[in-house]
Amino acid sequence: MNSPMIYSDVIAKAVQFAIADGNEVAEISDGWTKVRQVVHMRKPLKNAAKEEIAHLKLRHWTTEQTPHNKAEEGFSDDIEKVAITFPR
Repeated sequence: MNSPMIYSDVIAKAVQFAIADGNEVAEISDGWTKVRQVVHMRKPLKNAAKEEIAHLKLRHWTTEQTPHNKAEEGFSDDIEKVAITFPR
């Protein structure tokens, strides 16, 4: 089975760090208004992967829980308009 293409090499590297730290991709979605693609990870971000990802040229962000959305944290490649998100 082929893995879906991730449109950002930097986000693909972040995914590799997260997988190496025991996480897995839940889904990859596209068609968002402000980003081309979002890689949704299944588990929260662990410190080891976060430290590795923090060295990449990505913007870190967090969101709080709302009535419609769960709390998340993630990183965005603003040039390629691709993000990776983790539940919090």
